[in-house]
Amino acid sequence: MAFALKASASPALAAARRVALRGAARPVAAIRASATAAAPAPAVAGDKRTISGTFTNLKEQGKIAFIPFIVAGDPDLATTAKALKVLDACGSDVIELGVPYSDPLADGPVIQASATRALTKGTTFEDVISMVKEVVPELSCPLALFTYYNPILKRGVANFMSVVKEAGVHGLVVPDVPLEETDILRSEAAKNNLELVLISLEY
Repeated sequence: MAFALKASASPALAAARRVALRGAARPVAAIRASATAAAPAPAVAGDKRTISGTFTNLKEQGKIAFIPFIVAGDPDLATTAKALKVLDACGSDVIELGVPYSDPLADGPVIQASATRALTKGTTFEDVISMVKEVVPELSCPLALFTYYNPILKRGVANFMSVVKEAGVHGLVVPDVPLEETDILRSEAAKNNLELVLISLEY
């Protein structure tokens, strides 16, 4: 299983670091990025079941966020379900769940390898959604789904947003969509009360 940690003081201003660890040798891949929540439902102070609400709470307390990342289906979905519950119990502020994709260009070699293992096991988007639907009611923190744009287009943006919202997902991270092409994502996310998290890399 590939595991990543992200830390950020706020979704709009602070730098986030992803550190992926895997195996005994503990190879590390790091990416610095700042994340901005876009097109969310109005933030409600004290609401820990929304991403923006969580960041509002943390900012008011002067704290940073603990945001672990795992790839669904590596080594299998049953383990993923257990891992989500454990991460929640460990005090995660937000959990980011990656949907395995065959061409994950925005990820480093560790996460790419994790996605490949999940796909080799036959993990599908439908399988991930089914697992998420069962687990989310048991989580106390919001869940953000990390997915690439092509799988969204393949299923239709409106349909995709509706499906993930019904599963209980709170937000989406779509790393390969240019800012100027996010209008339809913003619109459909807003219709489904989903928070769209945009990532901007630091150069």
